[in-house]
Amino acid sequence: MKINGKTIEAARRVACNHGGLLTVPQADQLGIREEARRRLIREGSWRRIVNGLFALTPDSWMQRAWAGIIIGGSQAVLGHEAALQLSGLWPCSPNWMESTHEPPIIVFVGRRAGFPHDERWRFIRSSRLGYGSPSRTSLSEAIIDVGEYWCADDLMTLVGGAITGKMVTADALLGELEARHRHRQRGLFTQIVEDVTAGTTTVLERHYHTDVEVPHGLPVPLRQVSPTGRYRVDNWYKRYRLIVEVDGKATHMGLAASVDMERDNFHMAHGLSTLRFTWNHVVHQPCQTARIVADALVRAGWTGEIHSCPRCTSPGRNSPS
Repeated sequence: MKINGKTIEAARRVACNHGGLLTVPQADQLGIREEARRRLIREGSWRRIVNGLFALTPDSWMQRAWAGIIIGGSQAVLGHEAALQLSGLWPCSPNWMESTHEPPIIVFVGRRAGFPHDERWRFIRSSRLGYGSPSRTSLSEAIIDVGEYWCADDLMTLVGGAITGKMVTADALLGELEARHRHRQRGLFTQIVEDVTAGTTTVLERHYHTDVEVPHGLPVPLRQVSPTGRYRVDNWYKRYRLIVEVDGKATHMGLAASVDMERDNFHMAHGLSTLRFTWNHVVHQPCQTARIVADALVRAGWTGEIHSCPRCTSPGRNSPS
């Protein structure tokens, strides 16, 4: 059976609205019957995704996401990492990126059952409200969903990026969490949202708070503020005129190093001291880092005492030296 060019073009126009996919009923309506469909597949013009669903364009993540929606039926809604991808928050997790270059496609399908096991999709029997095209859960719902199994560092990156980027509010996340009867990491998730709200915006800043500051009894600094109105800093011990900056890179080179030096010199000229720590200092040497900060605070007038934490390799010191 010969198909004219107008019919093929009409099929492409229909498919372009759904990731380049065409269903059997749509093909029939266009007059492309089974014999013609088989010929198009043999020629390589079409590909069979699953029974009853054909691809007219090259394979892509978006095409597979649309396929999940079509296979899932009228109540299908994309969720979890797939919803993050569609919201522009993927990739946001180094750990996930180590295992895959694309997010898994998770589809909520209402109460439907009987879906085939296929590594391209994971179908979940649960009803969710959908937004946009292709239909996906709200961003706050997607963040809460992955918050059940992502590690603390990845959640910090995700939540910090979403809130500081004004893509979602802390109230929306906590409200969505409150509506859940069960959540495997409720305490951790709540703490991360509170940390971000208090000014902690990156993974390393959170490590400084949880591994250096809190377990060693250091005073609480102001976070993400500008002591002089010119530069924003990570941690500002206002009373002691001490700045603590944390940087994920072991060293800065070129322009970045020049900017750091300019900032530090400007603050020094205004009577402010600056300590800088890398990932290795904060994550792998938190006790030593805490003692350095404590010593600087004591010299500036702090009368508190540094505490020994379970990670300290030597007996706790009652006061910094």
